Amino acid sequence: MTKNKLFIPGLSLLLTLLLFVFQFYSLQSPEAKPTSSPEDEFSGVRAYQILETLLSENKPHPVGSKLNKEVKKRIIVELNKLGVSFEEQRTWACGSRFNNCAPVENIIATIPGSNKDSVIALMAHYDSVEMAPGAGDDGAAVAAILETTRALVLDAPFKNSVMLIFTDGEEAGLLGAEAFFKQHPLAKTIDLLLNFEGSGTKGGSMILRTTEANELLIKAYSESSKSPYGFSFVKEIFKRMPNDTDFSVVMRAGVDGMDFAFAGERNHYHSPNDNLENIDLGTIQHHGENMLPLTRTLADMDIDELGSNVVYGGSIYGMWSHWASSNSYFLILLSILLISLGVFKLKPSIKGASLGFFFSPVILVSTVLFGFFGFKLVDLISGTVISWPGIDLPYRLLLLSSTSLGALIVINLINRLVNQNDQIIGVWIFWWALSFVCLVLLPDAANLLIIPTLMAGIFLSIAAFVRTDLKPFVFLGTLVFAVPSTLGLIYSLEQSQGYRLIVAVLPLIGLYAIALSPLLHGVNLKKGMIVSLTGIIISLSIVAYKPLYTEWRPQHVNINYIENLDSGTATYNLQSQNPISENLKSSMDFQGNRKALLPYTNRTSNNWAETIPTNWQQPDFKILNESIENNQREIEIEIRSLRAADKLLLAVPANSQLRKFKLNEIEYEAVLSRYFSDDFFAIRLVGIYEKPIVLTLTFDSTALITGAYLADISTELPANAEKILKNRTKLSVPSGHGGDTATLFRSISF
Repeated sequence: MTKNKLFIPGLSLLLTLLLFVFQFYSLQSPEAKPTSSPEDEFSGVRAYQILETLLSENKPHPVGSKLNKEVKKRIIVELNKLGVSFEEQRTWACGSRFNNCAPVENIIATIPGSNKDSVIALMAHYDSVEMAPGAGDDGAAVAAILETTRALVLDAPFKNSVMLIFTDGEEAGLLGAEAFFKQHPLAKTIDLLLNFEGSGTKGGSMILRTTEANELLIKAYSESSKSPYGFSFVKEIFKRMPNDTDFSVVMRAGVDGMDFAFAGERNHYHSPNDNLENIDLGTIQHHGENMLPLTRTLADMDIDELGSNVVYGGSIYGMWSHWASSNSYFLILLSILLISLGVFKLKPSIKGASLGFFFSPVILVSTVLFGFFGFKLVDLISGTVISWPGIDLPYRLLLLSSTSLGALIVINLINRLVNQNDQIIGVWIFWWALSFVCLVLLPDAANLLIIPTLMAGIFLSIAAFVRTDLKPFVFLGTLVFAVPSTLGLIYSLEQSQGYRLIVAVLPLIGLYAIALSPLLHGVNLKKGMIVSLTGIIISLSIVAYKPLYTEWRPQHVNINYIENLDSGTATYNLQSQNPISENLKSSMDFQGNRKALLPYTNRTSNNWAETIPTNWQQPDFKILNESIENNQREIEIEIRSLRAADKLLLAVPANSQLRKFKLNEIEYEAVLSRYFSDDFFAIRLVGIYEKPIVLTLTFDSTALITGAYLADISTELPANAEKILKNRTKLSVPSGHGGDTATLFRSISF
């Protein structure tokens, strides 16, 4: 094979590597500015010092806890230092999706503007889950708002007022936000709101989503931020995920705005590793560089008219792109016109271009399947695929090698059947067709494909007017804009979604393989296949040899104690997405057969062991009042955890016809609990500890209710959990909204 035949393919691979590295570094968080930075600038180090003060104990502070109230007091101290007036909102709130309720304590502060009728709000939540100190979720955002406020008061007053909302109970079901937007009169004064969240301990602060009318917001953001970051396709993903932030409540309230979040090192999310030691200062800096300049800009703007909906393609090699969503149809029409010009001038054969088109999805499918089966082999070797493995290098090598092998097998075949001109035309007609389908079905994601397709049309048109020997060099230009929309997204998705959801990454690699395929023309790709196969073998060998977990990225394992007060029996349950270590299971006689441990859920466990019941007091239940009218039965009850557990759960059978319940004089519709079981209405009270709770239940029936349950749930495990805790070691930690729990339940009737 001549050197000339190898030149363009080699240059393509080198260009791919250089473009990937360039795009990767262009998306990294900025370096944290020191405390010596000018007073009117945001300093990540200053914000971190505030965070250290707020989270002095570096421990969890869930809603209702004593430490939660201390964190709230420290936020108030910071506001007093800045001379910013504030008020507290103390109330009960229940969520919209589930009947989760908690006593919340929000803080609402205001920097008055010259136009007091126009308000921009910044929002973050200060509570954490039960097992995490919450440095990333959401302490970094709280500290960033306070550091931003310090800089804002230097320039105040602005044209518009700036409101600061520190919500409580977000982790219990967005309850602080629900309380504010449903109960507080100031909620109706807000014109725009910027919410800031964290999901991990590092990563860029990106636009997670916006409300529909976002033209003014995106324009102001892209012009004010030094490092804008976000992709409108994430909005499409978020719509289809069960995740929520306080911004969901904002949208339901009809308030416009933007939702920002970071999602790097997600192994730390909702775990003890979400702490002060692990939070990345660059991430805090990025939060601030999104927050401060954008707030300054909006605070002095007329925000009555937000314009149309725009889509945004993130930063492409440091250059931001956005346009009105309606213009996507014009751009996709322009793309096909440019490609058609290339077709007219390059004069591909119909057969060759058709083969190029029809083989493109074959490349895509082959790439995805080989990548998928590569990780199935990991599952066979290790017994599991870990979202964020302790050592991720072999997983990355496997991702590259397995997808490359799948792509090269098909590319090697098509390159023998079709010449380069025909193939590149077919490839980009396929890209265009995919862009059009995406525009119809997923309009907020279509720009991801439209930009490369449009630029490819330009390069194909140029290639039509240059000498034959120069055409391959022009074709190289098609890769420049394909990389950011495909390979350039892999790292972010790997960090946020993990390897258990690797299928989210594989199509992007497949799309790039399609774009690259014509540029590998004339090369015998068998050596590449051998290299890819070798990479697969090496990566799988390392996976088999190296430990699955490290202290930096431990396994998430929750220890659940469950006591049936009716039968006087008790069990321990180990809960994890991945197989439990033999060391941990050896601490008790854990069974492998599946068993339902709670009568009011559909969940079963295959890691359970019988144990000795505690002598803890059972939750208390009293009927205070009862009335029957118009075939409806209303019962007022008092429930209480006599052991001061942080949660109470009332599970009422679906056939009881429970219609609504009243808590703190506010009525809520009773909904069947998808979280527990469709067979029960579940009212879950969070952050209650020793408080007696009075509920009024209204039934569309006068019949006696049987088969109901009352449970109290604490994070304190019994003394006999000591051996399990010892065997868990630092290679596994509790995580999630529950973490380690001790549940005592009893049956009740009323």
